Amino acid sequence: MSNRWKFALLFLALFIFRTAFGLSQPFFHPDELQTYLIGLRYYATGAWPYFGPGLIVTPTGFYSQLPGALEGFLIGLPLRVLPVPEAPFLLLNLLSLSALAFFSWYLSKRLPELSLPFIFTWLSLLPWNLHESANPINPSYLLLGSLLFFVGWMEAVPGISLGLYSPRRAFALMGFGLFWNMQFHSSWVLLPPLILAALVLRWKKGLLRILPEGAGFLAGAAFPLAFLLPTLLKFGFSQSLPGMGISVLFNPANFLSIYLILPRFFSLGAFEIMRFLLLPGLEHHSDFFRQHPALALPGLFLAVVGWFQVVLMAGMGWFKDNRRPEGILVTRWTFLALLLVWVSFWFTSKEPLAHIYYILSPWVAVYSLYLCNRLAPRRAWRLFGLVCIMANLWFQAGYGVQAMKTQSL
Repeated sequence: MSNRWKFALLFLALFIFRTAFGLSQPFFHPDELQTYLIGLRYYATGAWPYFGPGLIVTPTGFYSQLPGALEGFLIGLPLRVLPVPEAPFLLLNLLSLSALAFFSWYLSKRLPELSLPFIFTWLSLLPWNLHESANPINPSYLLLGSLLFFVGWMEAVPGISLGLYSPRRAFALMGFGLFWNMQFHSSWVLLPPLILAALVLRWKKGLLRILPEGAGFLAGAAFPLAFLLPTLLKFGFSQSLPGMGISVLFNPANFLSIYLILPRFFSLGAFEIMRFLLLPGLEHHSDFFRQHPALALPGLFLAVVGWFQVVLMAGMGWFKDNRRPEGILVTRWTFLALLLVWVSFWFTSKEPLAHIYYILSPWVAVYSLYLCNRLAPRRAWRLFGLVCIMANLWFQAGYGVQAMKTQSL
């Protein structure tokens, strides 16, 4: 069997697993229902969905909606093609898994010691990517935009670019990712500073070509902008900044929260499972293992591995990797992204919860795989990586079966 057919079968198996897992996730919670109803309204009435996700701050009573029709269309259109309630789950997982396949292929070119099937399986089954991108809720759609954005960004930044794509195409990927994500979550504001940094570095190196790269950016942005512009034209540009209602001059509590942000940030690329264990009726994480002892072994193993990965990511990247000299730049950019997240929370009333910066998870995954790449030449570490994948598959399958009984569509 050719490698293409093997990869196609792997893609199909992961698609079935991720879709089934997505169907096990909460459906009748307020955020999930609001997301689904926006698409259902478009399906039922045909009315253009000018606005997407709601932005709610419970302590202050602030409420707004992000502009743009993408969320309504991505849920309503699959219902028109296949009028069954599960149709939006199918499209979401097809989009997210296709983007993960593209991203994995790109990383296999950067990190040849890691095979494409390993990278693809690893990323597709990461707890954050499973729990946050397999069921229709607005952050789930961030993964596609962010994966494409960071491929373009890596190809645009001097020193880490592979030269696989021209600068025009790299900026097209960034344009698409930015304006796609803008319609799903207010965390899109973390991406423009990265674009600006790429522009400044290209200018300093004498590589910046404003017209072709600007044209590429606009060409990539054209498709998602087509769903955003009708809202801006009808309701005005003030609707494009709903996040202003959660901004503050300075939040000292968030300034002191770096000890929380650092491990949460790195957990986006690790096997962190503890935050996902509280099913309805459970008061503590340990209750899950007491009620489901068959999942205790893989679950506790993954919890320890997840903590170990966070510690590893906090320190190991600063050591030189002779086989991947650009690795030190990847480390520096990772900690600059962490700094960006921390500083951004100084000026918002929102708590620094990890899902708010899930938009940066592809870059954390890149950094974590650079560290995996250092260990890959040793057979023991390769076997350990496979054990992690199998333990994660065992645990998430069991978790999905239990969750399906209490909270799913």
